[in-house]
This record gives sequence, structure tokens and C-alpha cells, in this order.
Amino acid sequence: MKKINDLLRKLNIKPQKYQKEGKVYIVCDGEHKYVVKKNDHPIYEYLNQRNFDYYPNTVVKDGYEIASFEEEIKRPDEEKILDLVSLVSLLHAKTTYYKSVNEYDFQDIYETLLSEIADVKNYYDNLMDTIESEIFMSPSSYFLARHITQIYNAISYCEYHLKKWYEENKNNTKMRQSIIHNNLSLNHYINNKLISWNQAKFSSPVFDIYHLYKETYCDFVWEEIMKSYHNKYPLKNNELELFYILISIPNKIELNDDEYHNTIVVNRQLEYIDKTGTFIECMQKAS
Repeated sequence: MKKINDLLRKLNIKPQKYQKEGKVYIVCDGEHKYVVKKNDHPIYEYLNQRNFDYYPNTVVKDGYEIASFEEEIKRPDEEKILDLVSLVSLLHAKTTYYKSVNEYDFQDIYETLLSEIADVKNYYDNLMDTIESEIFMSPSSYFLARHITQIYNAISYCEYHLKKWYEENKNNTKMRQSIIHNNLSLNHYINNKLISWNQAKFSSPVFDIYHLYKETYCDFVWEEIMKSYHNKYPLKNNELELFYILISIPNKIELNDDEYHNTIVVNRQLEYIDKTGTFIECMQKAS
């Protein structure tokens, strides 16, 4: 705390009240509030160079980030997510460049995702072995066993299209990169500004959209969200294919001793697979 106090004094901030929320301090200085947290990420300087200033007034100094506290103006989430996606498309557009790559770059993506898919398949194989050994299946076990084909079909889709994606792209010499926020959620979008940039990095813009889809797929019509994003920052065919593969990888469901919880978790996973398959089909028909 002494280090934070010394830092605030250097910035002529006189804290009157502290409030800790997780790893973040909310500091009150009269009528002004600031967010203080550990961060030595140099991202803001780069964003300024690229004329992207949609983040709170922020200073990074001595391993800490001090930002103006934003009081959110409440509005409908359906409106908010479209504005968020519009801002993310602007971030990607302003920071895009083409990275020189070789086969090993695509091989790294391929092998990483192939390993993830294999791990998910192994998880469900073991889970089904356990379920089939039960003398009397619980409702959630029976529900999963009856619909396990949906999960295996999703895994097969990912395996097939990932191999196809790799074969089609391994000889490419360029890969599109941009700054990705890498932590997108409605909670990190306040008053047309993005907060929580500590995970930002250069990568494929696909990963921002992928993470946002996983976070919000059940709450919004994603065909409209992708249309809004794609109109401002069109994804290349190989980027779209990678996006479809990423969102199609099933989650590992977390079961416990609460049968009600288990049934909900299984149902949620099956709904995710069904909704994602329908979304991909609609997107492919529209392209």
C-alpha cells in the first residue's frame, strides 16, 4: 500500500478513501475516482500511436496502472454489444499488419488445437466409460449418454475442418495480425471505452471474436453481431474457418454431486453445440 500511496503522490492525487475489489483498488480523491492495479503493459502508448484512444484516461508508472474510474451509463445489453463489436472492429482495423510466417507458424496453431480437441475427446471417452459402469444411471448420466453423439459429432467436425484448414494454409507466407484485447466482455466495455487491457497482445483478430462468442452466445443473436463486425472488418475465408473451428470445440462439463447442477450443465453444453451449429450454417449460407 505504501508503494501505491507514493505513486499517487507523484501524480498529485490525494487519496481520501480506498476500496479493494479483487486485485483492483478504487481510490477516491474528493470528487474524483481512480482505478489502481498492477500493470506494466506498454499497450496504451502503442494504441495512441495508432490513433485508438477508446479507453479511460490512464497512466502506467512504476509497475502500476492508474486510470480514471468510469461510472457506467445503463443501457440495453443488445445495444451495448453491437457498439462493443463496432469498437473492436475499429481496434482491429487500426492495428492490423501482415506478419511474415512459414509452415511452422500454421503448424503450431494446428498442433495446439488438435491437442485441445484430442484432450476433449479423451475427457468424454473417460466420462462415458464411467457412466456405462453405473448400475443405475442418474438422470444427468442418462441424458448425456442419450445425446453424446452430438458432442462426438462436434469433435469430428473440428478434427476434419482443422486438418483441412491446415492443408489449405500451411504454405501461406503472410498471416494477418492485430492488437487483440483478449479479455472481451460486456463488463469490460463502459461508455464506449474498453477497460482491462492487461491481457492485450498481437494475434489473429479471430481470437477476440471467439472469446466474445463463448462469453455471450446464449444472450444474443450472433448472426447480427457477426454481420455488424464483418461489415466494418471483413474476416478472410481462412480466418472465418478458424473461427468456426474454435467455437465448435465442446467444453469439458464440470460435474459434481449435485444432480440438479449436473443436468443443467449437460443441457447447457448440448444447447451450445446445437446453437453453434445453427449459427455456422446460417453464416455459411449467407456468405
